[in-house]
Amino acid sequence: MRRLALVLALIGCEAKKAVPPASTSSSPAATNARPQVSACGNEIVGEEGIGELRIGTNVESLRQKCNVVRDTTVMGAEGMPARKVAVAFSRDTVEAEIVDGKVWRIAVTSLRLRTADAIGVGTTIGRLRQLKDSHGMTGEGQFFVASPQHCGMSFRLSGAGPRAQRGDLDRDGLFTLPEMTVVSEILVFGCHLGRK
Repeated sequence: MRRLALVLALIGCEAKKAVPPASTSSSPAATNARPQVSACGNEIVGEEGIGELRIGTNVESLRQKCNVVRDTTVMGAEGMPARKVAVAFSRDTVEAEIVDGKVWRIAVTSLRLRTADAIGVGTTIGRLRQLKDSHGMTGEGQFFVASPQHCGMSFRLSGAGPRAQRGDLDRDGLFTLPEMTVVSEILVFGCHLGRK
């Protein structure tokens, strides 16, 4: 009996060595240390979407590949009804707007989901200024920064102040925004439309 207990204890020790401890940190650096993969694919925000949640995918196909946890119609921009689905990833849920039965735009508001170069909710205006040809623009009553370095997406800002409400800003104009300005949402609309 003692021998069996010893063997089980040794097996338990070996199993603990084989499984790395889970990280308890929720900081962007920790969550971005290695790409996560869920049933819906990798969890890196890219120019066409996240994993299998991609611009142009029809909802029925999306349901087969991903966990769609909500499908509803809400009041959208300009008071028009908009169909939105929520898709679960291992780190968080992402909302996509549906037009003609297909994913038209994806909104990422999670701190845990980021681009390959670690840009996401909470990223500062200082980091966005470093992007190639970054520029600011207004749309739907909000202020966004875009860059050809991240084709197919834009970064909505919070804390940009009144200067951001005056219209478009070039890269130099972005230096007039308060340093506390941060990304509050990533919008993914796809880069494929501009390609031949």
